[in-house]
Amino acid sequence: MELIIVIVGITAAFQLQIYNEKRISRQIEINSLSNLKKEIEINIEEFESLKEYRSDITQHSIALLEALKNGPITSEFASEHVFKLVRTSTPDLQNQATQAYLESNWSYTNIELKNELLLLQTQLQELQDLSSGYQDRKQSKFMDFLFDEVDFPAFKIISMKAINSITFKNIIWNQTSDEYELNRLYDLASAQLHKVDSLLTVSLE
Repeated sequence: MELIIVIVGITAAFQLQIYNEKRISRQIEINSLSNLKKEIEINIEEFESLKEYRSDITQHSIALLEALKNGPITSEFASEHVFKLVRTSTPDLQNQATQAYLESNWSYTNIELKNELLLLQTQLQELQDLSSGYQDRKQSKFMDFLFDEVDFPAFKIISMKAINSITFKNIIWNQTSDEYELNRLYDLASAQLHKVDSLLTVSLE
């Protein structure tokens, strides 16, 4: 009888230990998912904050390109758009919680979330790569080309010769193409962020 009681006691203690380990593991997983959700929400807010800028910069690029196609433009019209196009704003994205989750064992128990996070990372990397090249081209092509004829700190155009050249028109054509591609990548990544956020909401229920 004593042996049976000892065996039952050991079994109960072992089951309790397993239960506690699972409970602790689940709590750690919930904390990881919560941190991940906060990070995704921060990135969503970052994308939302750039919506107006993206729309504005694209409209100025298109307007300037169309005007240059139709012949020489005035300094007043150029000023209205050139100094707007100097601006560059890119998303300041968080990735620590995402990387931590993907490197954890929990990512293997939620394959759908893992796959969507990997897709999101790919899209964000593509966006960041294009954004980096876009900034470099804006500096080396757009601003450097106008450097001797535009006083950027004073927002003043000294000469219209460079602005009305075929070279500058081609620069704006390339820049407008970049804006369209950036908008496409922004839309893809934004939609993916919302999809991941929805999956996290379900996982935390």
